[in-house]
Amino acid sequence: MRTPRDRAELLNLKVIPNAINTGNLVLSNIADDPTYFALQVARRFKSKPVLRSLIITLGSDKSSIRLRALSAMLKDDTSALLSACREWLSSDSNPRQSLFLANLCIASNEWELAEELLNRGKPSIAHVRAKARLLWSLGWMTDAIELLQQNRSGRQLRHYESELASFKGAEPCLSPLRTAGISTSATRSVLYVATNSLPHTGSGYAQRTHSILASLRDAGWGVKGLTRVNYPLNIGKLSVSEADVVSGIEYQRCLPFPAKHDFTGRIQQQAEDLLSRVLQEAPSVLHTTTDFSNALAVKSVAEATGIPWVYEVRGQLADTWLSTRPERSKDSERYRLFVEREAFVARHADHVFTLGDAMKRNLIDAGVDESKISILPNGIGEKFLEEPVPRVQARAQLDLDSEAFYVGTVSSLVPYEGLSTVVRAVAELAKQHKELRLLIVGDGTDRENLISLAKSLGIAARCVFPGRIPREQSHVYHAALNAFVVPRIDSAVTRSVTPLKPVEAMASNVPVLASDLPALQELITDGENGHLIPAGDVAEWAENIEKLILNQGAAERMGKSGREFVLANRTWEQNALSVVQVYEQVISKAP
Repeated sequence: MRTPRDRAELLNLKVIPNAINTGNLVLSNIADDPTYFALQVARRFKSKPVLRSLIITLGSDKSSIRLRALSAMLKDDTSALLSACREWLSSDSNPRQSLFLANLCIASNEWELAEELLNRGKPSIAHVRAKARLLWSLGWMTDAIELLQQNRSGRQLRHYESELASFKGAEPCLSPLRTAGISTSATRSVLYVATNSLPHTGSGYAQRTHSILASLRDAGWGVKGLTRVNYPLNIGKLSVSEADVVSGIEYQRCLPFPAKHDFTGRIQQQAEDLLSRVLQEAPSVLHTTTDFSNALAVKSVAEATGIPWVYEVRGQLADTWLSTRPERSKDSERYRLFVEREAFVARHADHVFTLGDAMKRNLIDAGVDESKISILPNGIGEKFLEEPVPRVQARAQLDLDSEAFYVGTVSSLVPYEGLSTVVRAVAELAKQHKELRLLIVGDGTDRENLISLAKSLGIAARCVFPGRIPREQSHVYHAALNAFVVPRIDSAVTRSVTPLKPVEAMASNVPVLASDLPALQELITDGENGHLIPAGDVAEWAENIEKLILNQGAAERMGKSGREFVLANRTWEQNALSVVQVYEQVISKAP
């Protein structure tokens, strides 16, 4: 076993290769889409004082449309970006600036405006690359490649061609070995391949992975996690070792040198790295999660070694991609191929887990055998299993008004969450209910837009936006609320995917107001543990919030009912029993 000194020496040895891999990744991203890369860097480090000051300084120069637009993009302030670009379009400004502004709009998913700006630009190689970037972003993959092939486009073209190859069916190439076999150890074990993990990523995805592994460990299984190629270097973490241990769970890192940065190359390296670990450790089963790129690597290793594998479908990722595109992108090549590849890997897995009934129906429609699909819902653990913090105490810890009525959420702040509906509903009720407050916890691309909307509606003083919080504080914020909101828009992804956030709210004795969508109907029984409300209907949302304000006794009863439901049906301990049963089943059927 390595000592702390051994690990420190190993870390020092990895610094230079890690730095080179990261440098190559930066060059790769700059070649593909420099503006989007700048936006991602800003999102990653915007809490840093130097970057925050730079963004503010850029936006303060009112004489420069370009600088104002750049500042708006870096802040994710869509309304300010649109205002600056429309101001430019209405003026007789230099056509050369159109390319700069178009790239800002592409990075910010403002597709129609990006197209309008590109149409005002002058032909050039940079203009062609931007136009190809727009086509690619909207899903027209072959069209983008053909446009680039007419020019010397280098790395951008190679990366597009590599990704399209995987979408069209390219798979990792491994020689059949079948020498690893099934572990004969008395202790069963699983090697779990994930996109990211704690401690470097604190998302719901990473937390779910950790909860599954911890519950399997507690059930007597040996567990290890393995993250994707070049993670966490690709999120700006340079000083990383070959593994991290979080609460007793080991997460191994796939850090080959030199790392591939094209889509097909990364999957090949992932498969080769996974194969070497499997031959050394001989796990009983392989487990991976969406998207299909993870599954392709695991599938190839399973086929080479004879070890069974399961695929955990956590979302409809093609529909998630589509949710930020115009409706016409549903007919695009990328959307069609994305759906096909997800269906392909699910059909070839030995078993498939998914979040709920709506997603199970989608998998059956995609040709996956119903007998090999199991539901593995989001569950609760850790602090959410404990008795919730009393509301008065939670508010004292968070410096919130003890007498106010708080509605809100703890969530990723992205457009499909539909939080603007609740901001508008609170504005409608503000005059009649002085005690009403809105608490929106989290970060994401929609945060600045929500803050701007609250200001424009005159309710900024009633709204609290704490930003991203440490995971260990999440249960306190939940407990501080009178009502938890899940106002998701009505889209393909929100109709299918059951989120974690309402489960944790219910565990906190908080009633849930949710959009009336199939995935949320699996959790919320109207009038029993919350209310189901038409998506996007501001008047209905205002009416249902007001019901709880006027009848707080009913709100308390619904909160208690919700906690009883999740304790009976949504714990990770219960989920682990289902997972182990499936593992034993696929192991027994393995050759």
